[in-house]
Amino acid sequence: MLVADEPGTTRDPINMVVALDGEPFEIVDTAGIKRRTKIKDDVEMYAVMRAREALKDADVALLVIDGTRGVTHQEQRLAEEIADAGVGLIVLLNKWDAVDEDSRALTEDGVGDRLAFVSWAPVLRMSAKTGSRLHRLPKAIRAVLETRRTRIPTPDLNRLIRGWQAAHPPPMRAGKRPRIIYAVQAATEPPTFVLFVRGGEIGPDYLRFLEGRLRNEFDFLGTPLRLYTRRRHSRRPEDIERPRPGTRT
Repeated sequence: MLVADEPGTTRDPINMVVALDGEPFEIVDTAGIKRRTKIKDDVEMYAVMRAREALKDADVALLVIDGTRGVTHQEQRLAEEIADAGVGLIVLLNKWDAVDEDSRALTEDGVGDRLAFVSWAPVLRMSAKTGSRLHRLPKAIRAVLETRRTRIPTPDLNRLIRGWQAAHPPPMRAGKRPRIIYAVQAATEPPTFVLFVRGGEIGPDYLRFLEGRLRNEFDFLGTPLRLYTRRRHSRRPEDIERPRPGTRT
């Protein structure tokens, strides 16, 4: 690939099939994704659009961060965009050979703080220039690909959620306490779960709680999880809304 010290060298996504430990992987090098206010011309705008299209088709994104600078606001936004796209994530701290011992701890703390919302992503320290520690990358990619395909049997999933819900019930919302009556894993890549709820609405805080429990129970390294809720109405006769006179059912 063409590289330079100045940003903006790559314009179009460049695809290449490479062998990592004898296994072929298609790697796509894209232009950096900038905010709209930072895009200077139509060429940059189309480069960013093509980069986003490549991201949607990816299985794993490698977020390269300059280890001498640490995590910037733009890289925080990129990590959020990767997670929202449902793509696996590995954070690469590049130029690690150029970071002195005193600065390494500060850089690592900054990664932990500024990328706390994707704390599930593995962080690799490396040097593209010297090739240092690059041998760890194939193993990390395979691990993320494997966890993205994890499927939890429905009986096991419901048993776990019943236990977590009994120990920590969902908080009341609008005077009602919701209850999860059934759960199913609807998809993989990324792992996606649907929770059928009765009695109220479950808020984002409780969904984060359940995500944390799932990650503690299973190895979801490097992959976002998606949790959705669906309302299930009560089937008790007294809870069924009666049709008004003159209406047809």
